[in-house]
Amino acid sequence: MRAFRLAGVLLASLAAADDTAVSPRPKPTDYPAHDSVKTAALAAAIIPPEQVKKMFSNETSKNYVVVEVAIYPQDGHSFDIDLLDFELKTGDQMLRASEPRDIGTTWPSAKNPSIGNRGPNVTAETGVIVDRETDPVTGRPRTSVGTYQGVAVSNYPRPDNPTPPRTNPAQSDIEDKMRRMALPEGPAKAPVAGYLYFRHQKRKQDSFALNYSNDDESIDLKFPKTP
Repeated sequence: MRAFRLAGVLLASLAAADDTAVSPRPKPTDYPAHDSVKTAALAAAIIPPEQVKKMFSNETSKNYVVVEVAIYPQDGHSFDIDLLDFELKTGDQMLRASEPRDIGTTWPSAKNPSIGNRGPNVTAETGVIVDRETDPVTGRPRTSVGTYQGVAVSNYPRPDNPTPPRTNPAQSDIEDKMRRMALPEGPAKAPVAGYLYFRHQKRKQDSFALNYSNDDESIDLKFPKTP
């Protein structure tokens, strides 16, 4: 029974690992685009839109180009991974990778809801005024009651419309998964892989190249054109 229990734990761990990290392929040449810099070999592949849709969502597939990147440090060197060193070239555009922590801010539902609440906004205010004072003739206290009302017009967002909480847990799960599967930043001494997310509405005729540039090194990993 103990052996079966341990086997179950191991399988669960492997399943969790598959969902939280991207394993590098055995060698750089297993990727359609690969080249080397001084301390490492770099390799990459564009994830097909249909696969992106299955892994994440249709929204991700429509709005992001997802690139799997693998780093293979060489000769015992450590390679410092920085997202700012990578750009996706398409035509005359150079696209920066989205920071994993910022991915959620690019979803349509994450846009500021107050934009649609701009003016003219009309607000009305009414109230009751109670005034207590001493009668100068009799010396007795007296009370007077009155009402007031006012109207104001402005172009500012309505203050009584706070940002609604996110009600779609599936979207939050997708964002978390995208962050977990992103290319990890920092020094790497062993082969490592992960995804880079470039916000771009991909078209079939687009051609792409992943540029890596750091200090005096620069290479372009050119991908086969989408048929």
